[in-house]
Amino acid sequence: MFSTTSNKISFAGLLTGVGDLLEADRGETVYHPGAPSNCVYLVESGRVKLAYLDESGKKLTLTIVDAGEIFGEMCLVGEKSRRHLATAIEPTVVRCIDKPEFLRVLGNSPEGLQILVEHFAARMREYEESLEDLAFRDIQARLSRQLLKLSDEYGEETKDGILIGLAVTHKELADMIGSARENTTLALNRFAREGILEKSRYRIIIKNEDGLRRKFTAL
Repeated sequence: MFSTTSNKISFAGLLTGVGDLLEADRGETVYHPGAPSNCVYLVESGRVKLAYLDESGKKLTLTIVDAGEIFGEMCLVGEKSRRHLATAIEPTVVRCIDKPEFLRVLGNSPEGLQILVEHFAARMREYEESLEDLAFRDIQARLSRQLLKLSDEYGEETKDGILIGLAVTHKELADMIGSARENTTLALNRFAREGILEKSRYRIIIKNEDGLRRKFTAL
């Protein structure tokens, strides 16, 4: 069941000053699939998109990592090479912390390991929701859940409705729900005709949140 409760967990206070800072422009790759998995990244500013990339170039977005969050954490549980693609979706600064240093810092913090466990649990819930959508829900329901999630995490109240304060293209939305861009655009157009949302190339305003929830729950 979709929840509007955010699972974002911040590591910023624990990892201040640790590791090396790296800068990435919008669209720049932080790491590719197959790269050595030997460090954990903390987003200092900006945002990073994690996605699976198959041999044909098709993407499935796993999550968006905001400032204060970590990614690349699978090196802590035995991953030797990266299994997904990490890309900056806006000008971004990340902190690269090698595995031994990361474990040392968290091990010296009374709350560190608990925060890490909560982080893994939140990631698991997020991936399970995505898997449930791909297996059991049509494109309209998957798109509805994704828009509700983006609204929960980035929504800004305006006189016209809830503005999703994250610029996303139709292609990026399609990657988030495992759909073709054309089909995602058709679903967005239908939602717009029904008065559920208002859209432009990068801007989406949710005008009828209850209507969007009904689209998600209609199986």
